[in-house]
Amino acid sequence: MTGPSPLTPIRILLASLATVVLAAVAAAQQPTEAKVAPATSKPLRGFKIRVPSQASGEERNQQTDLWVLEVRFKPLRLVTINLTDPKTGKKSKQLVWYLLYRAVNRPLPNKGDPNGVDPLNEFDPAPGKSLFAPEFTLVANDNNVQKIYSDNILPEAQAAIAIRERLPQLKNSVQVVGPIPEVTPYDAKQDISPVYGVVTWTGIDPRTDFVTIYMSGFSNGYRYVRGPVPFGTLSQALSGGQLRRATAVWNGNTTQNWTNMHDLLETSKTDALKKQAIEAGNWFYVVKAAASGPPARATLWRKTLVQRYWRPGDAIDQDETEFFLKGPNDEVFEPRWIYRPEGPPVRAKSAPPAKNTAPDSPKPAGS
Repeated sequence: MTGPSPLTPIRILLASLATVVLAAVAAAQQPTEAKVAPATSKPLRGFKIRVPSQASGEERNQQTDLWVLEVRFKPLRLVTINLTDPKTGKKSKQLVWYLLYRAVNRPLPNKGDPNGVDPLNEFDPAPGKSLFAPEFTLVANDNNVQKIYSDNILPEAQAAIAIRERLPQLKNSVQVVGPIPEVTPYDAKQDISPVYGVVTWTGIDPRTDFVTIYMSGFSNGYRYVRGPVPFGTLSQALSGGQLRRATAVWNGNTTQNWTNMHDLLETSKTDALKKQAIEAGNWFYVVKAAASGPPARATLWRKTLVQRYWRPGDAIDQDETEFFLKGPNDEVFEPRWIYRPEGPPVRAKSAPPAKNTAPDSPKPAGS
C-alpha cells in the first residue's frame, strides 16, 4: 500500500492543461510597456516570515518517504485591479487579496530512532516521484460566522502582482504543480530551484477581522487518526498493549502541538496541575495503517501549514498595512505546522462479531 495521493488523476490532467492555457492568457494580458525587474539578487527580499522544514522522530519513522519544505512568506497584501468577467468580457475594479510564498526543499534529519522507541512503518513503501501541489483555503471568522474562500486563478492579477513585487517568476496554484524541488543542503551558498508562488482571493467580506489560511501540499506528511476519547481510555489501551508509549496524541488545542503517551505520563508524575488537565481532556491518537488498507474508524489527516491574521474590518477603507499576525485571543500567532483532517472517518467493513476478541484500538466511551 502506498501513501494517499494528494492529487487525483483528473486534477493532474487539469493542472497540465490549465498551465498551458494560463501561460498564454497571462502573456497576452501582460502590458507591453511594463518592465519587470530581472530575478532579484536578494532572493529573500521581503520574505520575512519563515517556517522551517521540520518533523518529529515519530513522523519520520512512520513515513519513510517524508519530505517537508521550508516556506517563507511576505505579509498578506491587497491590490485593486481591473479584472475581466469571464462571462461578460467586461472589466471592473476588484479588490484582490494575495499572499506570496517562497518554498525550498531542505533535508530532514536521518530517519530512524537510534533508541528504537518508534516502530518503523513496514506497510507504506515510498510511492513514485512526489508532486508539489499546494492548496490554499482562507477562512474568515467574524461574530461566530465562518466563511470559506478557495484561491482563484487570476492571470490579470498575477501579471500585475509580478510587476508590483518585481518577481517575474511568480506562479499560481496551477502553474506551480510539478515535482518537488531538488534538496538544498543547509550549508549551500545558493538555494536550488526555489519556488515562488502567489495565491489570490476575491470577494472576501470587507468586514472580516480574523483570517486563517490553511496551506497543504508543502509536505507529503499524513497520519490516520481516531478520537477524541477520554484519557482514561488511552491509559487502559496502553496497559492492554493496544497502544505504545510512542503513540502520538493531541488534545485538540490549536495552541498546542502533538505529543506522545510517554511524555504525557512523565508530565503527570511531576506536575499535579498538568496531570489534572491531561486526565480531564479528550484526546486524538494516531493509528497505524495495515497491509490491507487504512484502519477502520480513522480519519486521514495531512501535514498542513496554518497562519492567522487579524485586521480591523473596514468596508470603506481597506488597508494592507493593517494585517497583523494575531489570533482571536490577541495572541501573536506565528505560522506553524499542524495536522488537519481531510475527510470523514473510514467505515469499518461489515463482518459478523467475533467472540473473545480484543478490540484493535481504544473506543470512545459509550461506543
